[in-house]
Amino acid sequence: MNAFSIGTVMCLAFLLLGCDQQKDVKKLGLVYCTETAPLTFNPQLESSINAIAVTSRHLYDRLVEVDPITQQLVGGVANNWQVSEDGLRYRFDLRQGIHFHKTDYFSPSRNLNADDVMLSFERILDTEHPLYILANGDYPFFNNIGFGSNIRKLTKLSESAVEFELKRPDAAFLANLASDYAVILSAEYADKLSQANQLGQLDQLPIGSGPFYYVNQRKDHFIRYYRHWLHWRGAPPMQQLVFDITPTSSIRLAKLLTGQCDIMAQPAANQLEVLKAREELLVSVQAGLNVSYLAFNTQKPPFADVRIRRNVAGLVNKQRIVDSVYLSTADIAAGVLSPSSWAYRHQSRSPEQDHLVYPYVEKAKQDPIELWVLNEAKSYNPQPRKTAELIRNDLVNDGYQVNVRLLDWEVLRRYLRAPEVNYDLLLVGWSTDNSDPDDFFRQQFSCDAVEQGYNFSRWCNGHFEQLLNAATASPRLADRVRNYYKIQKLIEQDVPVLPLTHALKMYSYNDSVHGITWNPFGGVSFNNAYRK
Repeated sequence: MNAFSIGTVMCLAFLLLGCDQQKDVKKLGLVYCTETAPLTFNPQLESSINAIAVTSRHLYDRLVEVDPITQQLVGGVANNWQVSEDGLRYRFDLRQGIHFHKTDYFSPSRNLNADDVMLSFERILDTEHPLYILANGDYPFFNNIGFGSNIRKLTKLSESAVEFELKRPDAAFLANLASDYAVILSAEYADKLSQANQLGQLDQLPIGSGPFYYVNQRKDHFIRYYRHWLHWRGAPPMQQLVFDITPTSSIRLAKLLTGQCDIMAQPAANQLEVLKAREELLVSVQAGLNVSYLAFNTQKPPFADVRIRRNVAGLVNKQRIVDSVYLSTADIAAGVLSPSSWAYRHQSRSPEQDHLVYPYVEKAKQDPIELWVLNEAKSYNPQPRKTAELIRNDLVNDGYQVNVRLLDWEVLRRYLRAPEVNYDLLLVGWSTDNSDPDDFFRQQFSCDAVEQGYNFSRWCNGHFEQLLNAATASPRLADRVRNYYKIQKLIEQDVPVLPLTHALKMYSYNDSVHGITWNPFGGVSFNNAYRK
């Protein structure tokens, strides 16, 4: 990167934040260069893990949390919980003295209590709730996992206790409540907005109880938070936290090199040598709980035929993708589930290979195939267009006709929710939201997820549904693992998707910054971050 381009980045940064604000942030806060701006400040409504990484853990608390080191569930807003012997009732006792944010647009008169928990989940469960109607019932995570369909009743037991009653046991229930989507909102704030006929602001001018509170933003450029002095875990050391929204990796790198950013999300593989050459910059690398894959539209010929899916799967050169796109910062995926998962089933051989020439294969080659591509760099695929071209070349070399179509996420999601979609192949991927495999499988491969537009293969398999429900019905880990093994074997045999890679998650940051916690499911915690 030349001096002119670096200088241009510096000028832009000063124009956006202002000289005094830049100096203020450098002394009192941190600037994190990230790739995605949230569409909303309420994670319940978001579908992008990268986007909620800007909001959820900083602005809000959850009933329970996942310890980023041990991966065990720990108390959040609830300091303890009890589960009935039949696994159907979950009682949560809430902490006392949790303060909501005080901002220019809202001053709370009370601490967090059961009313806030009730509001946060009733808006998802009650189809007649004003907030449910306002959101058109579009709660991507909760709809994908069928959250509401298994809740028989949500009850306020007292000012400091609530109870969920389930219709059937669900061993993944607590993990789902610990996800970044299951945030606790302020019922008092919602009441105030409702009285002013401004209820929509609840999701755009956020009030939570997390370690930071919202101050201002310039849309698609930056978002500024201040520390929440009264956070129940203690106030963060840094007074300010600024998210610099920079979709282009090369510009994020320039800002890191010039000191405009302290932390950079997801550097490209070809930038690692530049980063290693700078002594003041460090690189954090983690095994990612993610997968990139090629999804077959199983509801539309030719890929309604598993034999054609197997044929095409056998043509794709995964090693070339790892070498050319990831520069060896990813592992070849043998299956959909990451080896980092406790339910991972080692696959000694790939059942999908089928290079033999049959009449049905030759017939499939007569008509052009539509390959749709999510044209946004993601942690699981930094260069989707290049990946698509490599796949296209592999298929064309074997006689298939392939047209590549690039789509951004919002356009693609609109198409995916239509009753019929015209793609044949879809190059996408997934980063898991929590450590429970149910979250991973249910959101991508269940029949409910077809309607929601997140089952990218549109594969609906009754045996899979039975195994998935059996896996969550048992509290015994051995039973769950056994069913997840069967699920992985079923997916391997039926090939609704071709797993391609498991990408490493990378961040780069200045060595003056300490105390950062990297969340294995995405995002960064700055609760204990400080500058030295």
